[in-house]
Amino acid sequence: MVKAKQKTLRIFNIEIENEADFFPYMEKNLILLKEYLLVLKGDITPKVTQYLDSHNICFILSDDCKLNFSSKTNNDQNRDIISKSVTEAEPQAQKSTPNQQPIVTIQAEPRVQTLLIEKPIRSGEVVIHEGDVTIFGRVNSAAKVIAEGNVEVYGAIDGLVQCDGDYMIVKELGKGHIIFNGDILEKEHFNGTLKKVTYSSAGAVIKDIF
Repeated sequence: MVKAKQKTLRIFNIEIENEADFFPYMEKNLILLKEYLLVLKGDITPKVTQYLDSHNICFILSDDCKLNFSSKTNNDQNRDIISKSVTEAEPQAQKSTPNQQPIVTIQAEPRVQTLLIEKPIRSGEVVIHEGDVTIFGRVNSAAKVIAEGNVEVYGAIDGLVQCDGDYMIVKELGKGHIIFNGDILEKEHFNGTLKKVTYSSAGAVIKDIF
């Protein structure tokens, strides 16, 4: 008998140009990356693999894995294709007189309601939501917020916040981590003033709101 059960796997693609940059990057993000499968590409030396093994980090080499990993850019392209398909498709119009424009009915998909959290998220608490998330309190250490939509956090972030939406609003990144569409955001970008994070072809773009 064979039993199979589908699981959601969280992955980071890491391209290593040289050891000198790899080890400081890993030390800075070690707590975060321990929870992910790393797909490695580039200059993968014995020292690199020994380091990962010593910290019990699960990894594979990209050359050994032929999976097609999606990206934010690919998702945007897919949205464009879907949008064009809807626009170019022949509409199902109701009967009309010669002087009357045909009536076209477009049924939009139901939108997931925004999750509002007005209290601090406690250590060990995990929040997973398919839509947008707005948090007015602090995200404490060892707490996790994972959202498929946009995320706004008006308190300090000492835990993990992962956003796969179009934008984030962040005030303060403390001892925690932010992952925005697969990019790990650096702490020095957040100084206690409200920032808006969006995505471009070059990666995350962080700007002051005021």
